[in-house]
Amino acid sequence: MIKAVIFDMDGTMLDTEHVKEEGLKYVGESLNVKIDDQTLTQIRGTNNTRLKEILGNKFEGLDVEKLLDTREKYVEKYFENHPIETKKGLIELLEFLKNNNYKMAVASSSNLEVIKKYLKKVGVFDYFDVIVGGDIVTKEKPDPEIYSKCLEQLNLSKEECIGVEDTANGVLSIHGAGMKPIMIPDLEEPSKEIENLVYAKLESLSDVIPLLKEMN
Repeated sequence: MIKAVIFDMDGTMLDTEHVKEEGLKYVGESLNVKIDDQTLTQIRGTNNTRLKEILGNKFEGLDVEKLLDTREKYVEKYFENHPIETKKGLIELLEFLKNNNYKMAVASSSNLEVIKKYLKKVGVFDYFDVIVGGDIVTKEKPDPEIYSKCLEQLNLSKEECIGVEDTANGVLSIHGAGMKPIMIPDLEEPSKEIENLVYAKLESLSDVIPLLKEMN
């Protein structure tokens, strides 16, 4: 029986992933670096440690710290002037989970303070029992550590939880933790390899409700 749902944040619950990627491309151009779609797919869903490794290896001599610091300022400025939009069906799903006594957790590659700030900004912070950020794990997605840590803090087994993600790296992380991955694609459609790993590929967060009814 499923007792908890663990969510990714950027691109899954909040429509923030595209802003981060736009910022990365914009700042890259200012540093004479072209960050193409293939590179974005590779780093999508991972934390800054993995991002630094990939970009540092790809672009010799790139000041990755400066790139990321400037990107963070770009994103911060953007959301000072624009609201953070929630993904379709988020509130409906969270209300359903709350009313049916499911536990809820967040497993996001963003830093913990950023996660808290964004969730408070859109008014959903209080729904969550557990929040694990990318800055408090030693291995980033696609490694399963972040989801395993959520399971531990929820005090539930892998069979009692599902994970909801929008990226290939996220699906691999959920699968590696032994859970059933639910994918709601945002900026990328899954490859055949990823489609074979997902328990269900859905159109929106609202669709998780009938899925849970079927599973339980």
